[in-house]
Amino acid sequence: MPVKIPEAMVEEHEEIHKELRKATKVGGEVGRAAKQVAKVLHPHFERENELVLPVIGVAREVAEGKAPQDTPKALELCDKFKAEYEEMLQGHVDIVKALETLEVAARKAKKKDVIEFVGKLKLHAKTEEDLTYPTVLMVGKLLKQGSQ
Repeated sequence: MPVKIPEAMVEEHEEIHKELRKATKVGGEVGRAAKQVAKVLHPHFERENELVLPVIGVAREVAEGKAPQDTPKALELCDKFKAEYEEMLQGHVDIVKALETLEVAARKAKKKDVIEFVGKLKLHAKTEEDLTYPTVLMVGKLLKQGSQ
């Protein structure tokens, strides 16, 4: 199986973008805060699409003891991610900070759907920190062990 992003993760990121676009159109303080979230979120998602999510696409094969079709590419992505790991975590700090500003604005404006979106996106970031990112690091270690 080639290194590619799992469809579920593509759909999840698309849904997040869709909800964020909707929040940017609310206008006023909420819209401005949502635009700031988009400004920090978009480049972060782009980097995840390049380094993180394709590796998740081969994680199951690796866990089952199978070698991915494009092991050299998967290893390359794992190494690049490992070098950028702290920066990716800092990206989440920046995103959450922007989300907190959005949440305050949404509470003032009584925009329940935006408040719920903020909660979902914070959970998404936490899931990546606790599961997705460590999985990429483990896949890299396993691939290196298998190639020795």
